[in-house]
Amino acid sequence: MQSTPSMATVMKGSDTSEYPPLLDACVQRSHLVRKVGYDAQAFLAPNGGAGKGLQLRNLVGPFMESFVGFASNAPHCPGYSLVQEGAANYRLWQQISLPISLQRHKIDLFLAPYNNAPLLLPPRVELILVLHDTTMLKGFRKPDVRGRLMDFYTRCQIPPAVARSRVVLTVSEHSRSEIMRAFPKANVRVIPCTIDAKWFRPRPLSGREGYLLMVTSSAPHKNAWAAIEAYAHYANRARSNAIPFRIVGLSAEADSYRNRLASNGIAHLVRFMPFMPENEMRELYRGAAAVLIPSFSEGFGIPMLEGMATGTPVLSSRAASLPEVGGDAAFYFDPANREEITDALETVLPDTKLREKMAGKGLVQAAIYRPDIVGRQVMAFWKEFAGV
Repeated sequence: MQSTPSMATVMKGSDTSEYPPLLDACVQRSHLVRKVGYDAQAFLAPNGGAGKGLQLRNLVGPFMESFVGFASNAPHCPGYSLVQEGAANYRLWQQISLPISLQRHKIDLFLAPYNNAPLLLPPRVELILVLHDTTMLKGFRKPDVRGRLMDFYTRCQIPPAVARSRVVLTVSEHSRSEIMRAFPKANVRVIPCTIDAKWFRPRPLSGREGYLLMVTSSAPHKNAWAAIEAYAHYANRARSNAIPFRIVGLSAEADSYRNRLASNGIAHLVRFMPFMPENEMRELYRGAAAVLIPSFSEGFGIPMLEGMATGTPVLSSRAASLPEVGGDAAFYFDPANREEITDALETVLPDTKLREKMAGKGLVQAAIYRPDIVGRQVMAFWKEFAGV
């Protein structure tokens, strides 16, 4: 069993410069009235836990030196110093080892950032649950048995976690309204997502390589295959004028998608790519003619913000939180209507003036979610609940 000091939550090389200078100074001078711990399992993943890990860093970023990060006793990426003790398997650790650690380290407030929480928390511990959305409650079914079982496990944990929570944090007003419909007695607060300030450095559309970009996954609610089929219709109509399609997040299933694309005669136009380091992802956005987001359900929609912040036009589903985040900057379509997705591609991609107008609106809309603005909300929340 490996144990590290209870206050060792410093992210090596971490930077709170994205937060307002006066607030940052307050962080350096303040001390916690209440001891805060959080589930830091996302920091063990090579990709930092994707969207949920990103929001966790947003919430604890200004307090890396005073909050206590807990993770399972499994190998983790360098750069984080965490309390790691107990089981290596995450689910066993979450339900058995983590509550023991919270008791041992005398945690007052525990931040559970992944839509669920331990069923048996110590009585003294107050729970702050991050519930990104209600997608898990909507009946989207993964094709594989293991995926369905894992979703069932998470789905069963959500109601007791909400009931146990002092406050539920979510990432959009849309998600808040859906959570309130499902759990009317819950105390739900909104702190939206943000991204690193380095994203907010747009590149002009002229001179870009000019491909269509989609950052997605194979989860059913992401609606990726419908978007690929819509692109196939667009490409067959546009013929030699069709722009290439780059897809990030489906590289593990690329062969099955290529086999389906072969019959459409467009396999040479579609490139499947794995997730890359953040600096490479930023460059990928800055080379795109447009970003495509076809989801049926999103709690926030980080690719929407990444596209707008880099000056890239966004074509988006008009479902869930996406119109809230995108405002009037995006070109919207019905995700259930593949012909409408095709029409959106045919309308936006060839029209340089329209894309430039969309890019300009996107920069204005993205500014709402700049890290300094969201950082003020984070600071106010922890001042209220932890007494910093």
